[in-house]
Amino acid sequence: MIILKNIKRLKGNKPVKLFLKIIISILMCGIYLDANPKIILEKDVVAMVNGVKIHKSELDRGVKLLFPARYFHKTVSNDKMKTFEKEVLDDLIDSELFIQHAESINIKVSKAEIDKGISYAKQTTKDFDVALKNAGFTLETFKKVLYNKELLKKFYEAKIEANLSEDDLLKYYEKNKYKFKEPEKIIAKLIYVKNDPTDPKGKEKAKKRIEEAYKKITDGEDFSNIAAKYSTAMSRIKGGDLGYVHKGMLEPSVEKKAFSMDSNTTSEIMETTIGFFIVKVEDKVEPNQLPFETIKKSLKNDLKKKIEEERKTSLLKKLKLAAVIVKQL
Repeated sequence: MIILKNIKRLKGNKPVKLFLKIIISILMCGIYLDANPKIILEKDVVAMVNGVKIHKSELDRGVKLLFPARYFHKTVSNDKMKTFEKEVLDDLIDSELFIQHAESINIKVSKAEIDKGISYAKQTTKDFDVALKNAGFTLETFKKVLYNKELLKKFYEAKIEANLSEDDLLKYYEKNKYKFKEPEKIIAKLIYVKNDPTDPKGKEKAKKRIEEAYKKITDGEDFSNIAAKYSTAMSRIKGGDLGYVHKGMLEPSVEKKAFSMDSNTTSEIMETTIGFFIVKVEDKVEPNQLPFETIKKSLKNDLKKKIEEERKTSLLKKLKLAAVIVKQL
């Protein structure tokens, strides 16, 4: 989810140079405005979560924040914009559910922490009061935004964040070694002559071309030079060199033949529905078990992300089942 990913980046209170960036990013955390639930929402209210309103202004700010990154200023249809607005609103609702849950389990944000945020904003912003007004905040509503931001950060650290030890990673690695194997690979060169289906004599021409290439190779000419001259594949610019090839990268019948060949051997001509092939296998690399130290860092990142996403999804599902949510979009 957008919000918790942003909150994670805020962990450790890293400085944010521009005050307006702070305001825009933390707007996504939601603000308590009313605790009286109504089935019919007011004109400027787009959703209500257990009686707490989410206003259209919050949605608009969220869309404005994320729209450029998502669409790179390209023209977007009304339907796509509506879909995007629904995504942002769902994220705001999720955030509000987490805020309410954090308070219910007694996660606290002190006045001193809020004051520290205000002090930092004043120190890093020219004409703080003017900037605050231009952003549509009063000091009190801005304090509430800071409160929500800090509350979500603490909630993430307490209930979502996965702190994995090296022992945790090693145990996972030992139980799942099959996931950390480099597959069998070959180092190969290729000559491919395309059969042009728009030419009635396309197959005949392609066959003649590949046969000329094959004869030159069997006569002892350099494979790379012949590939550069006869192949119609883009690899011809590198003398047909494909580098390392693993299963799934070649046309199936060509791949089957290539992986059955010995190192430093050249195939005969192979005909397929798309044309003709000659493959030279220069070397073969057997499957290899990657050592723990090699994959430890990437494993930690991947496993941490997976666990945290599962925790968020599971908790959010429970919170939604117990919540009263009204949406206008």
